[in-house]
Amino acid sequence: MKQALVFLSFIISFNIYSQDLRAYLNKASFNSSNGSFLETYLAFDANTLHLEKKNDFFIGKINISVLITDLSRNIVVVNENYILESPKFKFKESNNLFFFDLNSYKLNSGNYNIIIRYFDLKHDKLVQEIDQTLVIDDFNIISLSDIQLISEYTNKKSNSSQTNSNYDLTPYVSNFYPKHINELTFYFEEYNIDKITNGKYILNTFIETYETYQPLNDFNKLKRKFYQKDSLINYSNLLSFNITTLPTGNYNLVCQIKDVSNKILSSKKVFFQRSNSFSNFTTKDISAVSILGSFVEEFTNENQIAQFIDYLYPIYTPEENIFAQNQLEKNNLILMQQFFYNFWKSRDPINPQSAWESYFEKVKSVNRDFKNFKIDGYLTDRGRVYLQYGPPNSRHEVRNASSSYPYEIWHYYKLNNQSDRKFVFVNSDFATDEYRLVYSNVNGEVTNQEWSNRIRQSNIPSFGDDFNNNYINPR
Repeated sequence: MKQALVFLSFIISFNIYSQDLRAYLNKASFNSSNGSFLETYLAFDANTLHLEKKNDFFIGKINISVLITDLSRNIVVVNENYILESPKFKFKESNNLFFFDLNSYKLNSGNYNIIIRYFDLKHDKLVQEIDQTLVIDDFNIISLSDIQLISEYTNKKSNSSQTNSNYDLTPYVSNFYPKHINELTFYFEEYNIDKITNGKYILNTFIETYETYQPLNDFNKLKRKFYQKDSLINYSNLLSFNITTLPTGNYNLVCQIKDVSNKILSSKKVFFQRSNSFSNFTTKDISAVSILGSFVEEFTNENQIAQFIDYLYPIYTPEENIFAQNQLEKNNLILMQQFFYNFWKSRDPINPQSAWESYFEKVKSVNRDFKNFKIDGYLTDRGRVYLQYGPPNSRHEVRNASSSYPYEIWHYYKLNNQSDRKFVFVNSDFATDEYRLVYSNVNGEVTNQEWSNRIRQSNIPSFGDDFNNNYINPR
């Protein structure tokens, strides 16, 4: 039986897969003197674990199985099963504390699939599953390890770690940074830098927007470095960005090794989300935006620009949505133009007009395909999901089933850092012909508990086995 390795005291705001035993997975690959290896960090929410009293404490137990397959050779390289025991709690209510299990697996470079199955031994043994693909890079060349997001760190007390770090690191398992967390701390390693010509190179770390890959000037660290003989060939880096002023949005944290001619020799990035009400819009801020010579000067009709602003609601941040609604109520043409231009300028500083025109084509598409008898397509659930996440990889439509309402299942192979994401839309009102979102396993989406329970069953009441098969195996 394994003991939980690290005890976490931070709150993660959303779960990955389950409304029962709540789990979070992160992973990173590194190199060592013994070859490349994968570290997995599997965190559990103690409040979703059934705890039993043992002496003066409460504990829980989780059955975990790990299956790693080498996709190029189609062989299983890791197949293990073990019991993880939680830390000892003084109270049954654990105050939203998290604990996690860290494992390391020696893997050669290549493509792999990892499946982690787990269940609460003290509950109903509902088996839950995390299924992801991963790549182990060739670390025999000039390269970087994966970027490891860090929650806490202390000076290392022993040399038991496989990494070159001088710290004992506690991973930050989530990719979501709420308002109260103002430091983005991260760790990565440099390999084979002795192979760099003249030993001179640049280490560049920065934050970029997820949508446009545009680096943010206020979040950039540039360091000139020089490899000296007899020094370590592999360097470790523990860095951080103060993200107090980073607005709500989706971002990539990027680390690069460049030569002196600015050629990128190696690059790694990791996705994260920021929620930050600190960065609210104000009328004063927007009124300072110049639209002179921009494409929005052509939008001189108040009703037109108001409609364009309303089209943006699926991709607004919460702060942008509040500001936009206020401006629509005031109906100030100039301020609406300034807000609209600032919105697209922040997404694509190089060509905001092109970004808007591309999005507008999607709006016209959803208005054509998803409108019903009551509302335009962009206001429907399907339209909102399409505009926010893009087209699904597969879309299964059932229109004339004898035993069910018409429904659709949308399947996304990958959404940001999430895999195997699905949306279920049901048309239960033939008078309006409106398909409503009733279930999704996407982070941040509202999950109907009734539908969550139904999907886990072998058949769906009023929908039958066909629905279950279509959900599990979307075409």
